[in-house]
Amino acid sequence: MIKRRPIEVFSLSFLDCLCCGFGAILLLFILSIGSGPHDVESEIDVPTLKSMQAQLAMLEADVAEKAALLEAAIHSEQTSAERERILSLIQELESQLADLQQEYDSRKANLSTAAQAASEANRLLQSFKHEDLPPIGLPAEATHVAFVIDTSGSMRNQMTAQLHYSVIDQIRELLDSLPEVRSIQFLDSSGNYMIGNRTGFWLPDTSGLRQQALKQILNYRVASVSDPEPGLRRAIRDLKPSLKADDSMSIYFIGDDFRGSTQSLLIQLDRLNPRNPATGKRPVSISAIGFPTLINPFRLGAAQGNERYANIMREIAEAHDGVLILKPSL
Repeated sequence: MIKRRPIEVFSLSFLDCLCCGFGAILLLFILSIGSGPHDVESEIDVPTLKSMQAQLAMLEADVAEKAALLEAAIHSEQTSAERERILSLIQELESQLADLQQEYDSRKANLSTAAQAASEANRLLQSFKHEDLPPIGLPAEATHVAFVIDTSGSMRNQMTAQLHYSVIDQIRELLDSLPEVRSIQFLDSSGNYMIGNRTGFWLPDTSGLRQQALKQILNYRVASVSDPEPGLRRAIRDLKPSLKADDSMSIYFIGDDFRGSTQSLLIQLDRLNPRNPATGKRPVSISAIGFPTLINPFRLGAAQGNERYANIMREIAEAHDGVLILKPSL
């Protein structure tokens, strides 16, 4: 028995025909639109298009007008003069730049030459053998040195009540500058001995004793008067008699102010330390170191006391074969 193929209602041929039919209808619709009258347009698009055309025409006219103005401005006399001025200014600046460049090159060459000279000088300085010498004018031959120190409030640190470190540094510097020193002693300006019970005696200048003495002086608590006369008088009377024939004594007074009588001090020192008629020298040389006066850690005191101190100590140092050293700061 022959089997029959089942019949499909929507076969491929049927669907093809259906699609072609729809396609033909759609094509007819499109053709009918394209072949219609050309005046069938949107009522909104026509005015918009005309407005845009009008604006475009206005813009074109404006651009043409501005182009004409620009062209006229370019060729105007004023613009030409301005252009010439700018060109002249550029040339002037270029000339100044060239001059500055030349000056820079010259200074650079000079700096290089100076640097070479400084390098050579430094090399020579490093190779130069020199010996440490005492400051000019100090009695370098002194074998016995006494320090008389003003320990009043102005010579102290207002925060710690210690003597200013500058005083200690100055004493150390002086001792290091005097190669012949064998004995030392320390008094305050009132005539009190500052180191232990060594009243009237010299202390041997050893390294250990020097460090101990400087430490005690730094923390010395007794406030003395701002008058060198009592301390200088006692130092000469107590310490000069114990000197031998080949000994040489120097006194250094350290202070910042003077409150005593100038004439009286000069007369007394001349009596205590007279010149030898035969040699013209005095037994003791007297020098002085002056510091500025501090009222508080941040303010210097009036210069009047410093001036009186500097004047009287200059006369004393000159009369007693010493020097005056004035320090700019504490």
